[in-house]
Amino acid sequence: MKYVLSVEDGRDEPIKDLDNAKRVVLVDKDTVGAEDITFAYCRFDSGTSSHKKHVHKDAEEVIYILAGRGISGLVDKEVEMKRGDTMFVPRGAVHWFYNPFPEPVEMLFAYTRPSLKSAGYRVVE
Repeated sequence: MKYVLSVEDGRDEPIKDLDNAKRVVLVDKDTVGAEDITFAYCRFDSGTSSHKKHVHKDAEEVIYILAGRGISGLVDKEVEMKRGDTMFVPRGAVHWFYNPFPEPVEMLFAYTRPSLKSAGYRVVE
């Protein structure tokens, strides 16, 4: 089992409601046997990427912006997030993300469950 991972070591995990973006899962139950966390890298292309409104009823999430900027929505408000910003998403809170800007945005995120499936992910729009 490998404990030091690069993005190339991760599992490409596209989902049908994540448009024009790349998601690579680095740490979860399947990659390293994690019991309590999913950790991943995501890149949203410039001007076209969006992640529809959704919830994960069984997990909290933390999002950290590595580069670029995007619009993140939580419950009923939207905010611009940029490099260095962190957002906490409570369990079951409706949230979304999109990139209307000319540059791509890169982020890291973590769920408090060992897989995306066990987080209770569900699209709400």
